[in-house]
Parts: sequence; structure tokens; C-alpha cells
Amino acid sequence: MNYRSTRNAEHVLDSAQAVLEGLAPDGGLYLPEKLPEFDAAACLKGSTMDMAEMILSALLPDIPEMGKLVRNAYIGKFESEELTPTVPVGNFSVLELFRGPTSAFKDVALCMLPQLLTKARSVKGMKDDIMILTATSGDTGKAALEGFKDVDGIRI
Repeated sequence: MNYRSTRNAEHVLDSAQAVLEGLAPDGGLYLPEKLPEFDAAACLKGSTMDMAEMILSALLPDIPEMGKLVRNAYIGKFESEELTPTVPVGNFSVLELFRGPTSAFKDVALCMLPQLLTKARSVKGMKDDIMILTATSGDTGKAALEGFKDVDGIRI
């Protein structure tokens, strides 16, 4: 699947390279050229891990072994395999976004991103380490440090 920059339609990459680049060199975001065919009803019948695998596989087809990557990202790091469970509060249901390793909603993405980067790095035959530079006064830095710690080929 190809991804294009939102600022320059001529800048096109496959999904693995888009993950590695993050932002386009023109400052644009990478978006898929078209949304993939997807069986949402089947997806909703699966576990959280199954749903994550199905959605990420559809959006990032150039990154193999998505099921393994999803499980490596989340199992044992969150309180349950649901990751962000909904709980009843009176007549409402509340989505709990604090069940990850740093109690920040960012844990959901920052536990998965190292898996995607390392696999995309392998797919593209990169040998150099990837350097992640972060500066923050909030919980983003803590979540990034936790997500990327001890990941081969990536320094933070």
C-alpha cells in the first residue's frame, strides 16, 4: 500500500518506509492513497489483540508478522489484554486509558511504535541504529522512554 504526503502528492512511499520516515520531508503527514478493504464486523468480534492485528495489517501491509508484533508490544505491559477497558460508571461506560506501563494514554501507541520501527527497519534492510530524540515536560517522554527501552537497533 502506498502512502502520500499531505503536502506533496508526488512524494509516495510504501507503508514500511512511511513508518520509518514518520513525517514527510515537506512537513506533511503520510496518508494511505486509499483506505484498504476491511471487514469491520469480523474485526469487532475479535479480542483487542486480534482487532489491533487486523487493523494494523490492513493499514501497513508491507510490515509482516503483525500478530507477533502486536503481542510483543502489549502482552505483559498492560493490566489486561483489553488494554483500554470500558467500565460502567452509573449509567455510562468510561474508557480507561491509564492501564499501561506509565499510566498514560500514550502507552497504547508508544508500546507499538518500537515494534513497527524495528520490523520496518528489517524489511528495508537498514543496518544503522534509529535515534529517537524527545524533549517534554509531560508524560510523553516517560511513555516514549518506557516504550523504546531495550529495543535493539533503536536508541532514545
